[in-house]
Amino acid sequence: MYKNITAIVNDPDVTLGTITPEIHLEYAWDVDWDTLPLSNKYIILGGHMGAYDTDKFPYLDYEKKWLKKAIENKTHILGICLGAQLIADSMGGRAYLANQIEFGFKNLEFFSSDSIYDSFKNLNVFTWHRDTFDLPPNAELIAQSDFPQIFTLNNVVALQFHPEIELELFNLWYSSDISKHELKGYPVDSEVLYLKDNLSKLRTNMNEFLNRWIAL
Repeated sequence: MYKNITAIVNDPDVTLGTITPEIHLEYAWDVDWDTLPLSNKYIILGGHMGAYDTDKFPYLDYEKKWLKKAIENKTHILGICLGAQLIADSMGGRAYLANQIEFGFKNLEFFSSDSIYDSFKNLNVFTWHRDTFDLPPNAELIAQSDFPQIFTLNNVVALQFHPEIELELFNLWYSSDISKHELKGYPVDSEVLYLKDNLSKLRTNMNEFLNRWIAL
């Protein structure tokens, strides 16, 4: 187990996916934020809710306050999807409902040649989100599709897409009537076929990136 790395779970249905190392989990609705060592590294996972849904999910407000403190402390943090939105929202950007859902595997336009991101340059990345965000002040945009997809700030790397996607996770997310309704008219079958055909490479890419991030 990577004892100095903790993953924060924001939604019980959004877990580590293809992330293979045994990483300690904390659940955002139960965690005592004051006890989390700022010297550790953290992965902030995704969720079906919005970063602004603090009335329905009060723990998000505590999480954003902790993120601000941790980021200003230069704690190493990796945010994924909702995690990226929470980071943006906590640091002076704004997470909000987009005009349309972004769904499916996308090729990213990169503005950085940093080798840490090489794993995401040779294969499309998986997107499924209703929300997007405005970048926080002083953040650097690393890559985008029609939406910002990767940004950095202090020792943060924030990813809007889901590099941890696997077939089991996709099937879980797509099993609800809400998901089936919102993706009506989207090319779900072809995206699932791409996922099945590239599962091994997607897993390898996720963990190659993770190892580079851990080494920072």
